Amino acid sequence: MAYLGRVGARKEDDRTALRQFAVLFIVALAILVTRNAEPVRAAAGALTGALVPVEAALAQVGGGVGAFTETVRQIQELRAENGRLRDQIDQLTLENVRLREAAINAQQAAKLNEAAARIPYETVAAPVISRDPSGILQTVLLGVGSDAGVRVGNVVVSEQGVVGRVSEVGSGYSKVLLITDPGSNVSAIVQGSRATGIVRGQYGDTLVMEWILQTEKVEVGDVVITAGLALGDELRSLYPKGLVIGTVGALDRAENSAYKRAILLPAVDLRRLEHVLIVKAPAPAAR
Repeated sequence: MAYLGRVGARKEDDRTALRQFAVLFIVALAILVTRNAEPVRAAAGALTGALVPVEAALAQVGGGVGAFTETVRQIQELRAENGRLRDQIDQLTLENVRLREAAINAQQAAKLNEAAARIPYETVAAPVISRDPSGILQTVLLGVGSDAGVRVGNVVVSEQGVVGRVSEVGSGYSKVLLITDPGSNVSAIVQGSRATGIVRGQYGDTLVMEWILQTEKVEVGDVVITAGLALGDELRSLYPKGLVIGTVGALDRAENSAYKRAILLPAVDLRRLEHVLIVKAPAPAAR
């Protein structure tokens, strides 16, 4: 009985499959026969029209993804290009600084050469390698020394005027006592009136010219220069004649004194020295 049941069920399945095939065949035949019919074409057109917006939306989504990918790629390329441009700008900035510094050094060297040509003694150019930023110690350190023939007592000048004199020498350095140091003394002449005196340093950025006769004509703004290696029988100086010391900034006239004083403004900005000339003037002969 079980066997007969299984046979019956199989026959029923076969008939069901046959019926489904028949239905599909009839539907396919109907579509084939009626595909050119007006209702079918209208339905197909309506379905196509309904699908067009969906296809357009899908195309836009695909285009948007492509545009986004392209934008990301372009941003990465721009970042890389910006990095290269920044590197080039940094290199050009450094090169510009180097060229400007070279031009400044060339100008300073040319001015020193002009000053050296006006001095009738052998000179040695030297860089300033150290100074006291506080201004308490009135000295600077130069980058040349005895190996270049520098000696204690040599005069130091810039293209503007007197700087000081060498007070200490090593094989590769020289220490300069600035003209503004209280221990500095220079015999001097007022360029216009030829009034003479002694210029001494004092603490600060000014000088004082002492021992000027009251009868001598000295005015504010007068230029004061070095008197030379010798002045009469008493005043002697290590400084060659004619070097600019500074200008008269003020006068101190003591009523009950035979002498007056002048406050001088140094010709050289001693805080900004970078290069100087060491003058190898012969030392004054002993008397």
